[in-house]
Amino acid sequence: MAQRFLLRSKKVMIPVIILLIIFCAVGGGYSVVKSDKARPDIIMIDLPAVAGGEQMPAVQFRHDTHTEKLEEKKECSTCHPKENNKFIFKYRRIKDSSAKNDMAIYHDNCIACHLQSKKTNKPSGPLAGDCRSCHNLKSRINNSSKQIDFNKSLHFRHESSVDIKPIKDKDDVNCSACHHKFDKNIKKTVYVKGEEESCFYCHKSAKSEEASSIQTASHSACVNCHQILKEQAKVAGPVECKGCHDNAEQKKIKTVKSISRMKRNQPDTALLANWAKAPKINEKTIGKQLNPVPFDHKSHEIKTENCRSCHHETLKPCGDCHTETGIKEGGFVRLEQAMHNGKSEKSCIGCHKTAQLEKNCAGCHSTIAEKPLSNEKCIVCHSIDKTQLGTFPISKEKRAEIARRELNTKISLAKKIPYEKIPEKVTIGVITDKYEAANFPHRKILQSLESKIKDNKIAEYFHADKNTLCLSCHHNSPASYEPPKCASCHGKALNGIQDGRPGLKGAYHGQCITCHQAMGIKEPAATDCIKCHKEKISK
Repeated sequence: MAQRFLLRSKKVMIPVIILLIIFCAVGGGYSVVKSDKARPDIIMIDLPAVAGGEQMPAVQFRHDTHTEKLEEKKECSTCHPKENNKFIFKYRRIKDSSAKNDMAIYHDNCIACHLQSKKTNKPSGPLAGDCRSCHNLKSRINNSSKQIDFNKSLHFRHESSVDIKPIKDKDDVNCSACHHKFDKNIKKTVYVKGEEESCFYCHKSAKSEEASSIQTASHSACVNCHQILKEQAKVAGPVECKGCHDNAEQKKIKTVKSISRMKRNQPDTALLANWAKAPKINEKTIGKQLNPVPFDHKSHEIKTENCRSCHHETLKPCGDCHTETGIKEGGFVRLEQAMHNGKSEKSCIGCHKTAQLEKNCAGCHSTIAEKPLSNEKCIVCHSIDKTQLGTFPISKEKRAEIARRELNTKISLAKKIPYEKIPEKVTIGVITDKYEAANFPHRKILQSLESKIKDNKIAEYFHADKNTLCLSCHHNSPASYEPPKCASCHGKALNGIQDGRPGLKGAYHGQCITCHQAMGIKEPAATDCIKCHKEKISK
């Protein structure tokens, strides 16, 4: 009985399989192949629902697959119309219409192109009736598109290009080719020299009443420019999705190491004291304010990838949006919070904490416990004596001069401990059992730390005190030429009172090994005891 059932099942299944094969072949030579491979060129076509019609899933469109199938010229006008000699990156239309009309544009033109390909025996997409081949949820491909970082190197390559022309030929720089701002009076975009800002400040992820989305704006500006240069047989950037948004392709983009400073009338130095700008200020008000902070704007520009590293919503001074008490424009984040937020890389303290993770800095900072801010720490940044400010209000130029003078003074007064004051070697032999005492190259270690941070502007400023580097190992002790021994705080063995301090052996090994690992020092290895301690020979 079971055998007869299996035979009948096979007889039924064979015709069904044959019919399925025929159906796939008749369906325009197109079949949806499920793939786990991610692509950077996925565009979702999702029109508003037609009233009274069936709501179909959005279409996952593979843009680069289609551009690669075009003729040799790969002309964008196959799908995109032009207006004012620029491509409009909508499919076969200048503006959106009703959902019904736009849907008809897609169906009529896409299917017509697929049918033409089929007639010429070329691979084609779905035809009329194959609705679920496009409108399906089962064969989706992950979108691997990665936002391209328009960093200083890319900006310089565009700024210095002789092929990218300014709006007016008389201009000596080509900033106007890309930068503009919306003039509400004339309802148009205009270029204002010296007021250039990041595209992201106006063009957000979604379009607004005054600006298109960042995706639409960047594609319209960048791809159009690249395409025009390409048509002129000039060196041009990519016009396909993967050229900008594929991770592997991004790594191939040439990075210019030596670049000139961006031209935007920005100051070299600035005085961080928003209260000093007030038109009316009295001695009582001044007395309640913190000392101003001298800020080296130029040095920070060198370290950052672009202006948005710090200026996240506008290029205005921080205090314009982040006021003393907080306003709507700054998200009600007070100036004190914005500057001291250790969890935000756009904050001073947060950025400095990130800098401490760099290999040459992490050796010391990874072993130093974080402490709350204190008066001693505040004065490191808030270092300008208010009595030296002069009359108020202080002009922009005067504020910059005060900041520059303070920065130069602080760096010129920085002192190092004379090497003759530093023991050349230190013998660590308080605890010896299986191994002999360790000879620690004390002076050599300090000199190595100094060499690693000698070109680091942040370290130069914050390590101006001659004892700072000593405190990386001799923590929680007074700064002096002769700090107390480690055994002063760490006992040979843990006693019954546990206060969080390791024993002496744990302190030595934890300090040295953690520092080596954080700085990527492979020799000596943590398990290679005899590199530091000679093994005792039993008699």
